Amino acid sequence: MGRKGSRYTIEKKLFYIGLVTQGMTPYAVQRKYGIEHGQVNRWVKRLRLSAIKNLIDHSIIAWDIEETETADLVTRTLDKALAINNGVKPAVLHSDQGSSYTSGVFNDHLASKGIEHSMSRPGTPGDNSPMESFWSHMKTEFFNFHHALNREEMVQLIEKCINWYNYKRRQETLNGMTPKEFRNHAILQTA
Repeated sequence: MGRKGSRYTIEKKLFYIGLVTQGMTPYAVQRKYGIEHGQVNRWVKRLRLSAIKNLIDHSIIAWDIEETETADLVTRTLDKALAINNGVKPAVLHSDQGSSYTSGVFNDHLASKGIEHSMSRPGTPGDNSPMESFWSHMKTEFFNFHHALNREEMVQLIEKCINWYNYKRRQETLNGMTPKEFRNHAILQTA
């Protein structure tokens, strides 16, 4: 197995989780997030899906949809992530330099929550590879086999896809565990 899925990577992630939790609740494991939006075309209309990913355990924490990309969409997605995690916030939120992420509305919101905003360099999608990876898996491993006839079905498929990704899709970089299995393993290791 390559270095990517090696024991070194897992131990490094567990060490990082141990550093950031420092005796806090299991929710504090989520200290580094990525946010991105992608286009979902498996329906008559296009939707923009905004999602926040935990960059440590790779789970999708929160998501929201809109017909167009807006600062309100990504701000709502962040608020959902904070609500799901009982207000525990990431130290850093990484995004690309899309207009919704560079907007004053979104950056003022991040600042008001005390969250540091990290952005990719212009023209370098690899800087945001964790989110790009999620979009790729979502499209090639899920939506190539599932199609919706209307918005309601599309929302149900997105929810089903994210549950599949978090609870069933095993990942080499997590030592063959799903994101939720890795999180539970990490919590046990740091407790």
